[in-house]
Amino acid sequence: MKKNIVILTVIIIGSLSSITAQHFDTPYGTRQFTNDLYQLDEYIKRQDQGINYDDTDSYRGTPYNTPSYLPGNVYNGSDLLATNVALRYNAMADEIEIKESVTTPDDEAKVLTKSPDIFVKINNKDIFVFAPYKGGIEGGGYFQILHEGDRYDLFKKHVKEFTPAKTASTSITRDTPAKFKDRPVYYIVTKDGKFYELPTSRNKKLKVFGENQDLVKDYVSQNQLDLNEENDLVRVIKYYNTIGKR
Repeated sequence: MKKNIVILTVIIIGSLSSITAQHFDTPYGTRQFTNDLYQLDEYIKRQDQGINYDDTDSYRGTPYNTPSYLPGNVYNGSDLLATNVALRYNAMADEIEIKESVTTPDDEAKVLTKSPDIFVKINNKDIFVFAPYKGGIEGGGYFQILHEGDRYDLFKKHVKEFTPAKTASTSITRDTPAKFKDRPVYYIVTKDGKFYELPTSRNKKLKVFGENQDLVKDYVSQNQLDLNEENDLVRVIKYYNTIGKR
């Protein structure tokens, strides 16, 4: 594995390029959906790292993409399986937690079955897909789609850095609560399923663009973009998709 650029080969079943533009028929009942797609008897990992995720006063940050459940839809390829269910991505466990509605008690939530066929759209904007590793579920994970282009997509892996709570060592120091800090990892994804991890360094990010890195560098400079800012990175990937089309 190279230090600066990591290439992961995955298989994503179905076309992601049409996810945001498709229109679907009425889904079948929520109860039927529950029986078919929940991982039955699978315990949601709410107490990882020795803390209770429900006790939000005991830590800073969040182990989730958003602390609260938000309304969303679940799809299987071109089929809408469930609409207006409550969804939340558990980044620490790499699981999609789902319950019937936002008013359903949290202890009734289940874990969504991990499958490359199934993806979710949370709050009508955030799309999460599951990408298996070398064709298998084990080792695969969820990614958020930030941009879909004709040739290249931009995916985001929500990574959380966890710092355990620390008890004060003296009477003049304070207890330090546990903390979750966002350390997102971004990937350029080709249409044949190759993931190119973008390094954290701005200069090293440019090297991922290979023979086009000078063109991308000029675009970044002319538009005063910061490759470490997510919105600017999306703009760069949109531009990268246009190179060679003129």
